[in-house]
Amino acid sequence: MAGSARPLGEVPVARLGEALAARGPGPAAGSTAAVTTALAAGLAGKVAKAAARTDAAALGLSHELDTLRARALGLADDDVAAYAGFLAARKAPGGDAGATEAIVQVPLDVLAVAVRVAEIAAALVEHGPDALSGDAVTATLLAASAAEAASSLVGINIADGPEAWADPRVEDAEERAGEARRLAERAAF
Repeated sequence: MAGSARPLGEVPVARLGEALAARGPGPAAGSTAAVTTALAAGLAGKVAKAAARTDAAALGLSHELDTLRARALGLADDDVAAYAGFLAARKAPGGDAGATEAIVQVPLDVLAVAVRVAEIAAALVEHGPDALSGDAVTATLLAASAAEAASSLVGINIADGPEAWADPRVEDAEERAGEARRLAERAAF
């Protein structure tokens, strides 16, 4: 974590929880959204693998979910690095607009992955094995929650930049998170 080269995806859950609770820089909201996305992708992957026994197309979804899970875990580390760079830039004379851009781009990337995981998981609720419908619903809900969190971070982090009020990415992020929320609502109810 802080000062450690160990990727967040390799950190035991209890240690990750401790790192999140610690004072100072380190994994925080963006990393949590990314890790939650990875968990959702893993859970949906379990459903897709089971569905692949009777539906060949589900095998492709399983592979895609594996890729999305790995991408989300990488984004958890990217978020820590982006925020560390942002804090360093704020201390430097004149700051750095690129550092603000990085703390916006990472949650945008998390949002994109989370929305795709929600789409796949919601489809698995309808077309996956009935015995794993609870897993597919939970994956959809987790992915939607991660999408909402990432969307919020986009807006919060853009507010740190110039002309935040005119940035169209805030509205786009809100729309995409709303799409994931609607998928989760349909899946769960």
